[in-house]
Amino acid sequence: MPNSPLARHKEGSMNSEIQSKIAELVDKGWTLAAIADELGVTSDTVELWRAGKRNPTNAKGVLLMLDKVLRKKRIPKQKRYTKGSR
Repeated sequence: MPNSPLARHKEGSMNSEIQSKIAELVDKGWTLAAIADELGVTSDTVELWRAGKRNPTNAKGVLLMLDKVLRKKRIPKQKRYTKGSR
């Protein structure tokens, strides 16, 4: 049941995990733009997730990608894409 209290609790838990992982990346020196590049989304989307104003459709997939980004040793210095190229 997608609207059950348990499903909503799990979704909320995943979203707070996403917020924590984004905060951890920012603490390590990542910009929201660099995180967005790694995830293939816009920096506005990452900001909305970070602020808890929007939830990703595929929270589990986002968590897996954030874990992968957290394991990277090198932090990108700037966005790799120019505005409007995506």
